[in-house]
Amino acid sequence: MNTFVKVTTLTAAFALAACGSDDNSQTAEKAEEAAPAVAAEKEGMMEKAEGMADAAIEKASEMAESLKLDTSSLDSFKSSLTAMKGSLTGDQSSALTNALTSLAKGATEEKGGLMGAAKDLASGKSMEETLYEKLGDQLNGLSFDDILKLAG
Repeated sequence: MNTFVKVTTLTAAFALAACGSDDNSQTAEKAEEAAPAVAAEKEGMMEKAEGMADAAIEKASEMAESLKLDTSSLDSFKSSLTAMKGSLTGDQSSALTNALTSLAKGATEEKGGLMGAAKDLASGKSMEETLYEKLGDQLNGLSFDDILKLAG
């Protein structure tokens, strides 16, 4: 039993000595030296990613702003409305739909009332056609932000 304890102690001592060898301490030193460079590279990558995200958001906003409704014809109106909706986020698209619905409701009350709107729908007219007929001149050239402001 005494021999077993001595062998176990020597094995443990050699294992500990191996842990403290020059190779391991050099590796640790190299890791410590490289840490600031790795941290700086990580920070640079994060800044670049944030810059790219900011640029993408700005580009999307510019794109949404540059898209304006064209009411020169019904087809142009439908096409420009579809393009505008396609450039918006889900929340923005919902806001646009709500604004146009509000404007259509107001226009319907002013021009023909609910009976006029019911006749339009009964005749198979789409919401776009109704908007075009009732508000085409008013919506021409308006951007997403302009439509939201108009709807109030």
